[in-house]
Amino acid sequence: MRRLYLVTMVLLLILSGVQGVQAEQNQWKGYASFHATYINFSNSPLKDDGWVFTGYGSLGDGKYHLLEGAISQTYIDYKGRSDLNQTDFTVAYTNTNQILPNHSFRFGFHYILSDDVLTDKGKTFFGKVTYFRPYDWNAGLELDYSLYDNQSPNLNVFQILPHVGVYLKGLTPKGNLYAESKFYYIHKDKNLDGLNKDNFFSFEQSLSWTLSPYDVKLSGWAGEQIFAVKNGGFVVYNLSDKYKGGISLEMGYTLINGVRIALNLDNEWLKHVGYSQTVRQSIFYLSIGTKF
Repeated sequence: MRRLYLVTMVLLLILSGVQGVQAEQNQWKGYASFHATYINFSNSPLKDDGWVFTGYGSLGDGKYHLLEGAISQTYIDYKGRSDLNQTDFTVAYTNTNQILPNHSFRFGFHYILSDDVLTDKGKTFFGKVTYFRPYDWNAGLELDYSLYDNQSPNLNVFQILPHVGVYLKGLTPKGNLYAESKFYYIHKDKNLDGLNKDNFFSFEQSLSWTLSPYDVKLSGWAGEQIFAVKNGGFVVYNLSDKYKGGISLEMGYTLINGVRIALNLDNEWLKHVGYSQTVRQSIFYLSIGTKF
């Protein structure tokens, strides 16, 4: 009942936001997608595998306003202990070119209901500002604050994420080639069993190529991350694992009727807190979405 109530509140929040701005912009369009993810933990002494199912929806006028919402359900099979059952809720709003020309402002909230005692009822607030020149370059800053107050004392995690992107013109005979760089600084304010370090740094680089109906994205990162916030606030790594790096390949195809199908193949390397061996986390991700 508690989770059903929160799902209802998320949907009502999205709908009320849409009604508030439709008076100004009447040409609203929507997008909905479903994502299924399988996770395998190679040589892990703690975890076996898991699944994540996500429903995502957005509404926007294509000019100023964009409302987004998502609900995810995660299952992870543990070895020798109870399995993890977790539900994530995310809402976000983006304003583009209205507050300031050539700027986008994004704000959102992520909430977690989890069997993980430390991070159950976790809350993440995120905000992002970006200056852009269309199909030329962009730069901005994202700030994320995660509060895990299910235990005393509270665990607070701060993330600072500057980013810069540029379109690499003339390097391919067809299509658009886009490169984006991100630098992560993560600070936690509470020592955990087996993890007393408080500051973590990492760098991520991605390269995307788009030629309708195809799109391909290759990315990789290196450094150290814990409790990271990614994918614009839609993914929060709330479990106590220290990540060391990763690579990712995404391939998408858009059908004539506007339906997009995408496949992601990811590998990340991590250490469970309290364990010494490095674990490979392999992720297979399939999504399908359509405009309406």
